[in-house]
Amino acid sequence: MSDSSDQEEIPPHLARYREYKRKQELRKQKKSAQSAPPQESPQASSDNTSSTLDNLINHPLTTPLLKLALWVFLLLFFAHHEFGSVFFLVSIPVFVWQSMEEYKRGPRELSAYSVFNKNLEKLDGTFTSEQWERELKYGAAAVRKQD
Repeated sequence: MSDSSDQEEIPPHLARYREYKRKQELRKQKKSAQSAPPQESPQASSDNTSSTLDNLINHPLTTPLLKLALWVFLLLFFAHHEFGSVFFLVSIPVFVWQSMEEYKRGPRELSAYSVFNKNLEKLDGTFTSEQWERELKYGAAAVRKQD
């Protein structure tokens, strides 16, 4: 068994998904515990509405769906004013930039490009120019993993 202190960080999208699943389980447990609901006061029904609204706001798909709805609305607006293609072409780099911001590497996670890693550390199995040069000079059998 391993300690929780030496576990690696999980990606943000997986953490959000696990939190969403945990909340679903809590809701299921709460519903099963309420076999016979008591008479609700007007205050309790407003609390129910606010918790439903909170669940909707905290749902992992709420933000992407709102962004998509806004983008479609703006596309239709600009298309109506004959700038739809300009809006579409400008939105492509914005989408690329946004998608790159969502995922951040953990402290021990290496980039596929060694120039972005500390001490230019390479991933295992990376084909380097030095390896290619050795294969050309001495043959493929001469190349072994170097520590």
